[in-house]
Amino acid sequence: MNNYILSQINRKINFLKSDGQKSDLRVYYQSKFEFLLIYILSYLWNKNWTKISIDEREYVVNCILKPSIGIIVSIIRKLDTYNEFFGTKRLKKLNQFIDEYPSFRNEKIGHGFSFEDDTENYLDFFETFFEIIETPETCIIFAEADIIKVTKEDQEAYRGISYKSNGTTYLAWTCPKGICSFNVGDIYLYSKNNEYLRLSPFIKIESESEFYTFCSIEEKLTGRTKFNRLLKTAFFTSEVVEFERLSISTDNIKRKSANGTVINMFDNNFKKYIDIGITKKVTDFLEKNRASVFATIWGHGGVGKTASIQRVCEILCNQERKQFDYIIFLSAKDRYYNYYQGKIKPIADGISSLEGIVSKINLILFNDSSFATEPIIQYSGKLLIIIDDFETFTKDEKGRIVSFIKQLDINHHKVVLTTRAATLITGEEIQTKELTEEESIVFLQEAIKNETPSFNIEQLKKELKNKDIVKKVFEITSGRPLFILQLGIFSAQKGTLTDALNTEIKSTKEAINFLYDRIYDYLSTDAKNMFLGISLLVEENDLSGLLGNLKFILSKEDKEDEFQNSLNELIKLKIIIVEDKDFFKVYSPEIYKLMKIYYQNKGPEFDGNITNRFNLINTEKGAPTEIALLENADASRLIESEPEVENKYRYILNREKTPYDIKRTALINFAVYLISYKSKVQKALKLYQDYFQIFKKDPIYIERYVTSAWIDSSVDSKYLAIQIIQDFFTAKPKLNQETYLELLGILTTYKSIMVVSERDEIKSKLRFNEISKSEYDNFHNEQKERIKEIFKYPGGHLFNVVKDIDLMTLSPSCRNLVLDGLTHYIEIAIRINRRDIGKQVCEKVIEEMPQNYQNPFIYKLNKISYIENPASFDNDISKVMTPTTITELGQKLKDALSKNNAT
Repeated sequence: MNNYILSQINRKINFLKSDGQKSDLRVYYQSKFEFLLIYILSYLWNKNWTKISIDEREYVVNCILKPSIGIIVSIIRKLDTYNEFFGTKRLKKLNQFIDEYPSFRNEKIGHGFSFEDDTENYLDFFETFFEIIETPETCIIFAEADIIKVTKEDQEAYRGISYKSNGTTYLAWTCPKGICSFNVGDIYLYSKNNEYLRLSPFIKIESESEFYTFCSIEEKLTGRTKFNRLLKTAFFTSEVVEFERLSISTDNIKRKSANGTVINMFDNNFKKYIDIGITKKVTDFLEKNRASVFATIWGHGGVGKTASIQRVCEILCNQERKQFDYIIFLSAKDRYYNYYQGKIKPIADGISSLEGIVSKINLILFNDSSFATEPIIQYSGKLLIIIDDFETFTKDEKGRIVSFIKQLDINHHKVVLTTRAATLITGEEIQTKELTEEESIVFLQEAIKNETPSFNIEQLKKELKNKDIVKKVFEITSGRPLFILQLGIFSAQKGTLTDALNTEIKSTKEAINFLYDRIYDYLSTDAKNMFLGISLLVEENDLSGLLGNLKFILSKEDKEDEFQNSLNELIKLKIIIVEDKDFFKVYSPEIYKLMKIYYQNKGPEFDGNITNRFNLINTEKGAPTEIALLENADASRLIESEPEVENKYRYILNREKTPYDIKRTALINFAVYLISYKSKVQKALKLYQDYFQIFKKDPIYIERYVTSAWIDSSVDSKYLAIQIIQDFFTAKPKLNQETYLELLGILTTYKSIMVVSERDEIKSKLRFNEISKSEYDNFHNEQKERIKEIFKYPGGHLFNVVKDIDLMTLSPSCRNLVLDGLTHYIEIAIRINRRDIGKQVCEKVIEEMPQNYQNPFIYKLNKISYIENPASFDNDISKVMTPTTITELGQKLKDALSKNNAT
C-alpha cells in the first residue's frame, strides 16, 4: 500500500480474492491498472512537460483530447524523458507489460473473445505487472506517500486535507507559504522525502471515498474534461483551465498554442469568460470578411470590449484548424477599474505610439525590436494584430497608426481595434451594447459562480424571483458587465443580493470618472459646444429637451449639416439618444452631472453666445410649466408656421412629465389645428395613430379620432372610423352610460350611412350598365346581410338601451348623437321590412322630444305610411296614426304637420 487511493482499491481487490469472486476481480484489476497508467501520466506530465521537444509537445497536445489506452501509453513514453519507466534493464519487464497492454485489452476486453476458462491467465497478467510496479524501487510515486488536496489559502499558509497511505485516515493539512507554492483545488503527492509532486489535473478527489481519473477533454475551448470514478460506475465533467490554455511552447514574451498559433503573452481581464454575444461577430469578420483589413469594436466603458477580443484570441488558439500564424495583442490602456475595490488603478508600460506598436510586432515576429514597418507590411504569413483602447492614443498618433494599417495586405493581415470613441471607427463596425435586463440577470448568476463559488446560489435564485429586485439590479448596473461583476462581489461580501443592492455602484465618483471623465476629450469642437449646451436645456429629474431649442442656442438653425454631425457624435458615444425626431434625452443622470462639471470649468473654446441665446428661451420647468406650454402652443396656431406649431405640441406630447390630461388636450388641439387651419386630415389621422398606444382606452380620444377619420373624403378613412369604435367596444372598456350611448349612436350612424350609400351606388351602376345584373345581385345580397346585422347591432342595441330612458334627461351632446343614430336605425328597419320597429322609434321620439326635434321622425313615419299604403297616402295625421281617437302623440304629430303645411 503506497497511497490512499491505491490502498482503497487494493482493499476491494483483497476482499474479492478472499471471496473467490474472480469475475468481478477482472474488472477491478483492469481499473487498478488503468489508474496506475493515469497516475504515471500525472507524475510525468507535471515533471517533464517543459522538458520534451516542441514537436513532442504538439503530438501530446493533439493526442490528449480523447485518448485511448494505447495513446495514453504513447504519451507516457514521450514524457518519460529520464527513462524512469521504460529505460532500464530492471524495468524491462514493466516496459513490456505497458507496451503489451493495449493489444491485451482489445483482445481480452474490447474486441476479442474471452471465456471463463481464460480468467486465470487474465488475472495472472495483471498480478505480474502489479508485483513489478508497486515497489519503491520502480519510482518515487510508488513509495508510501500522503495525498494532499489543497482547499484554500490565507495570508500565511495553504490549507487542505491530507489523505494517509493506509487508505482510512485523513487529517487537516497546513503548509506555510514559505515552504512551497500550491494551486488551490489541486491534488499533490507528499513523499517521504518531504517533496510535493503535483498530480492534477488528471486525478481528482471529491471526498474521502470518491476519486476520479482523467478520461478525455470534451471541449478544448472551455477545458471541459470528463473524469471517470474509481470503484463505482460514474463520471463527471469539470472545466480545467490548464487544458483550456494548453500550449506547445512558451517563453517570456510569446507561446505556441495547441493548433500551432503563436500569440504574445498577456493577462486576461477575466477569470472565466461569460459570453455577451460579441465573439461570434468578431470571428465571423476574421474568418469570412474579405473586404476590409480591420474592424473596430466600440462601446462604453465596462461593456466587455477587451474581454470579448481576448476571448476571440482563446478561440483562435484552441480551434482545431490554425487560422493565423501569429496573434499579437497590444494594449494602450493606462488604467483599469478594479471591481473588487471599486477603484481606478493605473497600468504601466502601455503602448503609446506607432513606434511602440511596430517594435512589439517585430519582436514577436522576428525577435528584433526595430521600428521598421516594412517587414510587417511584407510579412507573407497570416497575422492578426489587436490594438486595445485605441482612443487612448493622441490624435496625431491615431492618424499615423491608421495610415500604417491601411498599408497592410488583406490577404495576410487582419487588425481589430477596440475603442470607446465611436468617432474613431474605421473598417468593419462591431458595436458592444449594455445587456438587457434579462441578460443582466443571467450574467450576474454566472459571475457569482465564477467569483465566489461558495455563494448560496439557491438563495440567489430565490431573490431573483422578485421582479423589484431584478429591476433594481438592472438600474444600478445599467446592464454593464463590469458593474454586474462588482455587484456579484458585493453580494458575496454582504451575504445576500438584497443587501448588496443598497450599495452605490455606477454612481460613485470612481465609477463616473472611469466611464465618462475622458469622454469630452473624444469630441470635436462643435460637439464639445453641443455637449455643454445640452447641460443648460435639461435637468437631473428631466433629462429630455427639444432639438429645435438646442439648434437655436448653438446658432445652427441654418447649418443643418454641422448640427447633425455634432449630434451624431454624441449619439454614437451614447451621450444622448434622439426620441421621435424632435427631442433628445441625455443617456443617464451620471452623464448630466459630468456635463455640469465641464460647463462650470469650460475653457476658451466654448462659444459664450450659447449661454446668451439660452437665456432668451429659458422657462421655469415643473408642473405649472406644462399648462403654460399648452397655452403657448395653442396661441402659436395663429401666428407661427406649421413646423413651429408642431414642435411645440410634440414637445408637450413627448415629455415624460406631461400630465395625461394635458397631453390628451394637446393632441386634440393639434389635430383640430391640422384639420381646421391647414385642411390636413390625413396628417391629423397619423397624429392620432402615433399616440394610439397611450390613449387607446380613452373614450374622449376615441370619439375625436373617429370623427376626424369620418370627415375625410376617402372610404378607407370612414371604415377606419367604424373599425376604431368596434375595436374599442371589443376591449370592453368601463364607460359611463352617456359616453357609451354617444359612441353607440356614432357607430349606428356610420355603419348605416355606409351600407345605404353603397346600396344606392350599386343601383346607379346597374342603371348605367356599369355592372351586370348578376354582379348587382351579389352586391345586393352581401349588403342585405350587413343591413340585418346592423339592425341587430348596433342599431337594435341602441334602441333597446334608450327604450326605457327619457331622452330629455340626456345631455344635449349625447342626446343629439343618440337621435342621429336612431334616425338611421329607422332607415335600416324600413329596408328589412321591420317597419313596426321603425314606428316604435318614431313614436318614442315624437312623444318625448320638443317639436324642434320631431321633423326627421315625422318624415320617417310618413315614409313608412306611404310604403304600407301608397294609394291612399296623404299628410292627414289621422291617416298616419292608427288609433281613431287622437292621442297626445297624435296631437303632436298633427300640430307639427300643420306647422309644416303652413310654412
